Amino acid sequence: MYQENRILIFAGFALIAMTMLFGFYYAVFDEHQTLVGMGVSMMNGFLEAARGDLTASYTALDQYGEIAAEYKREIHFHGHWGFLSLVLIIYGLVVHKLGFSRRSRVMVAAGLAVSAALFPLGVLMQAGSLLVLGNTLATLGSLGLILAMIALVVGVLRQPD
Repeated sequence: MYQENRILIFAGFALIAMTMLFGFYYAVFDEHQTLVGMGVSMMNGFLEAARGDLTASYTALDQYGEIAAEYKREIHFHGHWGFLSLVLIIYGLVVHKLGFSRRSRVMVAAGLAVSAALFPLGVLMQAGSLLVLGNTLATLGSLGLILAMIALVVGVLRQPD
């Protein structure tokens, strides 16, 4: 097996393992508490509105919005890492056939693997005090994914007939 194949397949299985570990942790220690927090915040918002205290209502509904945004971010992180792990494994099976030199194939494989790890991690880190770092990692990861995907297309087009 070629080095570029190993890079992508190993990275794909590593991301699957990380996705499963995060999913287990999230389901056991965080998801249900987050959903309860969303429900309580929404309920308090409506109760305060019914009492006529719109300031408290808006505060509770803003809290709901913050918790819901965090929930979506964590679910997207989990799903993106899982999907990208499958993409890495699939490309890992065929990357050696691209119409590039071996060195170029290894660089494309490494770039794709690193980007597939950084993009969802950056999305997850966009909460709280890690916003700037999260935005940077998500941007760099998504740019790396785009460039690696373009390189893969070019490599397929350059294959000899």
